[in-house]
Amino acid sequence: MKKLRLVGLSRECDKVMDTLSKSGVFEVCPTCDMEVGNRSFDSSHLDRLISKQVKAAFAIDYLQKLDAEAVDLCVSREKAIKRHKDVEPFPYKNAAKSKGRRIITQADFYDGGAKEYELLATADSLEKINFKRLEIKSELLRLSYKLASLEPFENFPLKFSDIRDTRSTSRLLVWSESAAADTKRLEDAGFPAYVCDLKTSKGSLLSVIVLKEHREKALDLLSSEGFSKVEYTDDMTPKELKESVESRIAALKSEDFAAFEEGLNYVKYLGEMQILYDFLGLEIEKAQAESGFVRTDSTFVVEGWLPASVAEEVLAEIRGRTENVCAFLTEPEKEDNPPTLLSNPKLIAPFEEITNLYSAPAYGELDPNPFMAVFFFIFYGFMMADAGYGIVMTIAALIILNVFKLEKGTSRLIALIGISGISTIFWGVMFGGLFGIEGIPALWFNPLNEPLMMFGLSLGLGVVQVVFGYGLYTYKSFKRKKYFAGIVDVLFKITIIVGVGLILLNLLLGLSSAFATAGIVVIIASLVGIVATAGHNSPTVGGKIAGGFAGIYDLVNLLSDILSYARLFGLALASAAIALAFNTLGALFFGIPVVGYVIGIIVLIPLHVFNLGLGLLSGYVHNARLQFIEFYNKFYDGGGRLFSPMGEKTKYIRFAPKQEHKKKSSKENA
Repeated sequence: MKKLRLVGLSRECDKVMDTLSKSGVFEVCPTCDMEVGNRSFDSSHLDRLISKQVKAAFAIDYLQKLDAEAVDLCVSREKAIKRHKDVEPFPYKNAAKSKGRRIITQADFYDGGAKEYELLATADSLEKINFKRLEIKSELLRLSYKLASLEPFENFPLKFSDIRDTRSTSRLLVWSESAAADTKRLEDAGFPAYVCDLKTSKGSLLSVIVLKEHREKALDLLSSEGFSKVEYTDDMTPKELKESVESRIAALKSEDFAAFEEGLNYVKYLGEMQILYDFLGLEIEKAQAESGFVRTDSTFVVEGWLPASVAEEVLAEIRGRTENVCAFLTEPEKEDNPPTLLSNPKLIAPFEEITNLYSAPAYGELDPNPFMAVFFFIFYGFMMADAGYGIVMTIAALIILNVFKLEKGTSRLIALIGISGISTIFWGVMFGGLFGIEGIPALWFNPLNEPLMMFGLSLGLGVVQVVFGYGLYTYKSFKRKKYFAGIVDVLFKITIIVGVGLILLNLLLGLSSAFATAGIVVIIASLVGIVATAGHNSPTVGGKIAGGFAGIYDLVNLLSDILSYARLFGLALASAAIALAFNTLGALFFGIPVVGYVIGIIVLIPLHVFNLGLGLLSGYVHNARLQFIEFYNKFYDGGGRLFSPMGEKTKYIRFAPKQEHKKKSSKENA
């Protein structure tokens, strides 16, 4: 990476930042403190941008809801018509929906940003439509409750306004949900009361007449029996009031549908609104970056990171727009924290996602991906070990990658599976695996027939990766000029493995006892070497002794690491055994003449798809675990942060590849 420090005139700040953001290869960082200048920043512009983006976000969300509502209405109307119901069809074609971010050109992106005024006016209209529909829905909810509460009174012949007091009496209309409500206490209350039971099938409706001075006592007694006073005072009968409410509901629904259709007229702006959202996001990113600038009354200073391969090209573009700039390109210094830009061949790049799950390489650190990719590739195929599955993986990946426009992470995952399919084909040929079919000749051996051979091969592959990891540790130590540590920290662990290997060769192959003797000598010498050197980093004698014995204990971790590769053996056998079991199940149907083969194939296809899916998931997870724990802990530090240029953090769109600024490959993390 190159560090750019650029000094320009304040009046041209927007022009410079626009050029840098359009380049797609500039990551801004806070400007270092200087003797002159200050970090004064007016946040009002940033606040306005955030407010606009919030408005655009609301519009996008609301347009998507309108679109989904229209699709549901269209489907429900079609179903109703098929059931011969008398409803009007609602023809609607839903808005274009794509998985992931849409690919557009930078020209389209900035054209969308230029429509800010029009689109924000659209967002205002949508807010009004939404508010209106919310008010209508609230009123509809209130009226629906009112309509339900009128049901018990639909046979009441009088107007509610007729239930009014006279000069000396109070007339009460009371209601209880209990059809057998008891009015005996009212009759025995000790004051005159006239009670008329108005027959209804949905509870008890009473008309009660009492003297005015007894009104409150009557209400208390009625309340204690579960009655409540009917509060309606409308100058119409319950039936008339119900009809009025129903008419108002119908009018409100018609009004809501009109607002809904008005909102649908704006769905066509959904794509442009999404572009505006990301355009405002970029403007916010630039405004936030400017908060870290050092400024004087007439100048500003911006700092950031550029890939070395395009730095001069970007500077040329800036100078093409203004000559009033002074730019400095420098190498990263010790106190800097430059980002990491990984750049690997196309076959290796998909495996970067595995490392990024763990931790990106620190700037200047050895990129582990080219080495890890080889082992991941070998192990994935080893665990699947079926040529049929491998062919399916590779062909499916090629089709998906060429037919669909996927996000970077998704496309890399698909590519990784496709590449690993080649390894799966290779190991399937070596082990005679083809959709679990018995009798397929193996080029090497059949794991189900020779499990011990498979187990030994699994551990052997593990030993190769562990030793390779130690080799990379030595390389890293030599690069840091720690030559002694680079040798003694790994030498005796490797010789321990050699010693154990000699003993195993004698036991398994029945070779000369000299192999076993040599193995024991090598192991003893290695243990002595570990005790003598494992504590070399400690400054005290006691620390060196303790470190030596800790090194002996660390051999347990080495043994555990190697035994972890037994999962290669377990998963390979499990995949083969499951495929064989499924084939045995399918063969039960093959005994039925003609139709049996059809049924058997129909049964076998989903079963093998399940086994393939299980193998893909298991192969990915367990393979990644071996890389992270058994391999990376030997030499890899990580802790880096990936290069993240301005304009990359978009939600709805991504840019088509540009010819003018390719992120050129570099052998370093620069």
